[in-house]
Amino acid sequence: MDGSLWLVFDIGTSGVKAALIRGDGTIRATVVENFPTHSADGGVMEQNAGDWWTGIVTASQAFGDLRSDVGAICVTGQMQDLILLDGNGMPTGPVILYSDTRAKAEAADIIGKVGADRLLALTGNEQGADSLWAKLLWVRRHQPSRWEQARMLIFGAADYAAFRLTGEAVTDTTTASTTGLLDIRTRRWLEPSVLAEMDIDAMAPLLPAVVPGGAQIGILREDAARTLGIPAGLPVYHAPGDAGSTTIGAGSGESGRAYGYLGTSGWVGFTADNPGAPAQGVFTLAHPRAGQFMQVAPLLTAGGNLEWVRELFGQPDYTGVIGEAVARPISGVIYLPYLNGERAPFVDPLARAAFIGMSPGTTRADLTRAVLEGVAFAYRHALDTLMTEPLSRLILTGGGTRSGAWCQMFADILNVPIVLVEDAENVALRGAFVSAQVALGSRADYALAAADSDGAILAPNSALSATYTRKYAVYRAAYPALKTLFSMG
Repeated sequence: MDGSLWLVFDIGTSGVKAALIRGDGTIRATVVENFPTHSADGGVMEQNAGDWWTGIVTASQAFGDLRSDVGAICVTGQMQDLILLDGNGMPTGPVILYSDTRAKAEAADIIGKVGADRLLALTGNEQGADSLWAKLLWVRRHQPSRWEQARMLIFGAADYAAFRLTGEAVTDTTTASTTGLLDIRTRRWLEPSVLAEMDIDAMAPLLPAVVPGGAQIGILREDAARTLGIPAGLPVYHAPGDAGSTTIGAGSGESGRAYGYLGTSGWVGFTADNPGAPAQGVFTLAHPRAGQFMQVAPLLTAGGNLEWVRELFGQPDYTGVIGEAVARPISGVIYLPYLNGERAPFVDPLARAAFIGMSPGTTRADLTRAVLEGVAFAYRHALDTLMTEPLSRLILTGGGTRSGAWCQMFADILNVPIVLVEDAENVALRGAFVSAQVALGSRADYALAAADSDGAILAPNSALSATYTRKYAVYRAAYPALKTLFSMG
């Protein structure tokens, strides 16, 4: 593969990102193609798989003559989706997304039959309306013709891309571990007897093959090659789903390095030898390497808090709102960043955002600064609860890292150096590429050398860290004090 380009696709929630990556891991070019999401009352969240494919094709064609140098293809993307295909490989209806929660009644029925503790023991994660078995039962009950047309079943955007590219219906272990249908220890689908208890055992023969993330799953079909404008017969690799690829691309694919993702939502994650603790909101993903896991603690609203306060105050851009905030001294105002409830390090869908400690002298900038601090406090809370060993540093990635001032605040509040990943926008693409390189044997492991993974390092200000530690104690006390009030709203 040396001297050839890898064509890597990341099919996310809002669009397809494509990159041409050299064999040494440097990115030659990138393209983004967006697509819509369809929502409706009752928790309906859908996309069209055809839009995914259109985005893949358009992105590929945008590379023009560079396509002649492509020697391999790799795909990653959003996980925990329900995609039913008919005998011709065509979707029987819209994709039911991971965020779709319409199957609340079905989830309650199945949990009542199978048992929440038993499901937790089998899958490693708490289960509910977002689980694929609940969505399958919903389809059986409410869209019987679609159920009867189904001949193949896959669970992620990368699965669909891989199918269109190769004709193979497969999923990766990381994506499979989000479905609620995989035994997290054996990495095999649940027994048909369990699916029968769920009343979805008819789907057992349709479950896709499960491969370790990064594995080659076939070669590029001639019809797909003509559409994309690249040679047929190229090897196609199925990377871990997007959170897994992000974990690897951020430099946390091997044990011992934690990272944080700072986007509209956020999470902290790390590779471990054991599953996480669901009671603390930890979601356990299967690592591509057998016997290892990726523990991910999701924060429901991270940078979305800044978006909210910017719109609330009518400020035109993030640079200005952050600049105004950090110019103010640390105040006594505390902000709880739970606009949409919280998932980690505690699970409480009723929790809500709150300002505490305002006075007549509190300014708009003070409130905005409190929001920035509150988000960073939430990451510290998650890390304090979830990490068994003290942090020596935290890798930080995601769109929120565009603000150096906010990243410095993270360093001061966490009181550890913050490592900013270079080219943070393409972390998942890089992780997908690395996973394929490991599967191919071109890399020995998932570790990224400092030159690959480490950008700027922000050291904490010890004086500010001491002040923030005192403020953090108030932050930690605030949610328990208000929890009962949240449940009365």
